[in-house]
Amino acid sequence: MRSSVIWQGVIASVLVTCLALGVMGGVGWLLTLHSTERQLEDIAGLLSQRAQATLLQASTALKSVASSDLLPCSPESIDQMRLVAVNTLSVKSVGYVQEDIFVCGSWGMIGKKIDALPADFTTDDGVKISIGVSPLLESAKPLMALEYAAFNVLVDSEQLLDVLFDHRVRLAIATANGDLIRASSQGSETIVTLAHMGPTRGLREGYLYTSIRQGSWVAIAAIPRAELLSILLWHSAYMLPLGALLAGLAVLGVVRISKRRLSPVAALERAVKRHEFVVHYQPIIELEQGRCVGAEALIRWVKPGHGTVPPDVFIPLAEKSGLIQAITEQVMSQVIRDLRNVLVADRSMHVAINLAASDVSSGRFMDVLDEIRAKAGVHPSQIWLEATETGFMDLIPAKETMSKARALGYVTALDDFGTGYSSLQNLQQLPLDILKIDKSFVDGISQPRAAASLIDHLIDMADSLGLAIVAEGVETAEQAAYLCSHNVRYAQGWFFDKAMSAESFVSYLAGETHALLKQAGKA
Repeated sequence: MRSSVIWQGVIASVLVTCLALGVMGGVGWLLTLHSTERQLEDIAGLLSQRAQATLLQASTALKSVASSDLLPCSPESIDQMRLVAVNTLSVKSVGYVQEDIFVCGSWGMIGKKIDALPADFTTDDGVKISIGVSPLLESAKPLMALEYAAFNVLVDSEQLLDVLFDHRVRLAIATANGDLIRASSQGSETIVTLAHMGPTRGLREGYLYTSIRQGSWVAIAAIPRAELLSILLWHSAYMLPLGALLAGLAVLGVVRISKRRLSPVAALERAVKRHEFVVHYQPIIELEQGRCVGAEALIRWVKPGHGTVPPDVFIPLAEKSGLIQAITEQVMSQVIRDLRNVLVADRSMHVAINLAASDVSSGRFMDVLDEIRAKAGVHPSQIWLEATETGFMDLIPAKETMSKARALGYVTALDDFGTGYSSLQNLQQLPLDILKIDKSFVDGISQPRAAASLIDHLIDMADSLGLAIVAEGVETAEQAAYLCSHNVRYAQGWFFDKAMSAESFVSYLAGETHALLKQAGKA
């Protein structure tokens, strides 16, 4: 009898354990699907936003050329097209077509007969978009063409996929008709077909996918079923011997870990741990003397296997996730390491460091900066701390942080002035030394007087407050000469040089004579 009870207990235990493990395995699978679906939805949303931003940027550039009063293909018109191609990240080239003749473009006069571009779809605002267009250069890869009036721009569709994502996730952008525009990997026609012919999301034909329709195109994120199984099984295998309770906990662990591994935040966390951020330096020029007196430190994320991620992509994510403090501290440490010798050798040199809104609000970076600066022998006056207008939205703690910085000897600056909410009354309350005028106002110098008067107003405002001015985005000798004649002390932009590595910046300081600037000052 005792032996029979034991055997019945063993059998019952085995059955219950198997049932529990089976139920927990099923629950784990469903939870994994749900979690991954949400991650795919987030990634598809980011992809949709990126594609929309890229097309909007290109469309805006195209319309600006098409609405110009300049005579098409005149030297001035070609210069304008070149400037648009250089300054617009998403645009590779600009062209003008009349009666099937490619008359001119950002390369110059062309005069070549071409076939009319077949529009794959047209946006609500009348921009025709063609996919897989072959540029005039035979060796160039097919691009995407946007056409408005007689003008067109070419866009590399690869930019539509420039988002953070796990390498196992497959991304695709397609037209509403199901034509593939761009995909992150080969063989993505299946997921495009699934999104076009079936529901907007689901698990079908070996893929878990999510799609988001935006006007005339669709953003799709998918992961192969095999990857989902490997995630679930890999985590479950070593938890099975622990029994039903531990198996249940393990399923929860699978869900959480799989969710984290697909998350863009996880990629950013790894970047912080691996120190994947680098700093480039754009020279800041003293206009009157025509010499470099400092540099703005600009952060870049060099993501292995994905190239450089621009700061406007990952900085908002870093602030939202609470990683911004660690990134700011890494940048400050690297800046001091990179430029210590330069700053110690020449006390008139400075370096400007950008602060995120949360940095300004919390002020937690101050102790770290003060410690590494002091150890390196760099004077606080050689460090400019730049905050944008959004950094002063939480005014009271922001004023406390910047006031403390000034009391310690640091120079405080308001970056991108004119693009936010600040007024003269607000500026009078802020503890500032420097006002940085945004590039959009500097561009007005080359425009009609009404546009140029805006920067005159900003210069007068800064003078009335006793603030030194840095003009950003200077691209021409005309702009440099104008700013110098209006007593703007500092400037930076492509006219002087682009942002460069620390090694290149040190070499730049050693050999640069700034002949172009001196010539502009005499003009």
